[in-house]
Amino acid sequence: MFALLISCIDARLSGIEFFEKKIRPVLAERCYPCHSAGSPMLSGRLRLDSQEELLKGGAGGPVIVPGDPDKSRLIQAIRDRDKELQMPPKGRLEEQQIVDFESWVRMGAPYSASAPAAAGLKEQAAPRGQLFWSLQPPRECPLPVVRDKKWPWSPIDYFILERLEQKGLEPSPPADKRTLIRRASFDLTGLPPGPEEIEAFQADTSPDAFARVIDRLLASPRYGERWGRYWLDVARYADTKGYVFTQEPRFPFSYTYRDWVIRAFNEDLPYDQFVIQQIAAD
Repeated sequence: MFALLISCIDARLSGIEFFEKKIRPVLAERCYPCHSAGSPMLSGRLRLDSQEELLKGGAGGPVIVPGDPDKSRLIQAIRDRDKELQMPPKGRLEEQQIVDFESWVRMGAPYSASAPAAAGLKEQAAPRGQLFWSLQPPRECPLPVVRDKKWPWSPIDYFILERLEQKGLEPSPPADKRTLIRRASFDLTGLPPGPEEIEAFQADTSPDAFARVIDRLLASPRYGERWGRYWLDVARYADTKGYVFTQEPRFPFSYTYRDWVIRAFNEDLPYDQFVIQQIAAD
């Protein structure tokens, strides 16, 4: 599930990074010339080059209602449905750009403090610390718009399909049941399924057959052994001290920590407790 979470975050940029990649380049090219501190003549007394100015609005009042695109005048303007609010004046935005702006407002309209005030500056990057996904507050991740409406089986599939469509690729055909159980078994336990497990899965025609396979693999002790090793690598776990020849080369009772990590994964210990208990043990 952790890997799927990372895929989701990577596939659909969120927060400040979403703004940096999807929104600010459009603002710089299409909006800043008339609505920024660097504009020769500020149109409608509206500036869009900082979050404070954006939320304050212009002569007609606020143009953004964070979290609600339908009530945001900026979104109404770029949708080009109201002849009096059509923006930008020289050509409508692309459909995907409009969708991106709607998603951005739905996120709460996050805005990088490093965005340039002068028009035409497109590529000034935010400090790296502001882009770390782990430092962004959790937000609901809107499903991307995809052309193929039949392929996605779950919300995560939408993010995968979006990236495939961006690259001009199509999803691979569905795997047969033997291939599917082998993939799941190797992923979750690092081991192949036994012949009897394959036969049982192939004979099971119920809708939740694969879900039961996943539940069984997650309940296996091999799951903790497979995934606990990644944490042990991060913690630099070792049974021995390496190049030590005149002293005792082994770490006494080091295996107790290894076994505890494996047990924590198998018992689905919450991450905060997982970390707290290790700090306490140190």
